[in-house]
Amino acid sequence: MKMIMALIEPQKFPEVRKALFDIDVRGMTVSNAMGSSREVGFKETYRGVDVDMYLFKKVRLEIAVSDDQVEPVVEAICRSARMDLPRDHGMVFIYELCDAVKLTGERGVSVI
Repeated sequence: MKMIMALIEPQKFPEVRKALFDIDVRGMTVSNAMGSSREVGFKETYRGVDVDMYLFKKVRLEIAVSDDQVEPVVEAICRSARMDLPRDHGMVFIYELCDAVKLTGERGVSVI
């Protein structure tokens, strides 16, 4: 089992969700996040005060999948979240998932 964590642009979430639904992936956790990577910040004036903007809004997706679903899920995310922008617009991370346990006690890949 693997845990796929993706950080994407908020406006791309509807497209990513549709791409995942199209490959029968419906179980996911979605949250708002802020972050930066190699992106260069910029200055903005807010109520007369100069503010360094270096954190950007992202949507964080967490999806637990079986090993054979990893590539189709990553491909669907990358294809649907890609933007034609010069700056960085997202990342996908893949973690090894040791186990999954439902509160009923059921375990393993069948619970995801």
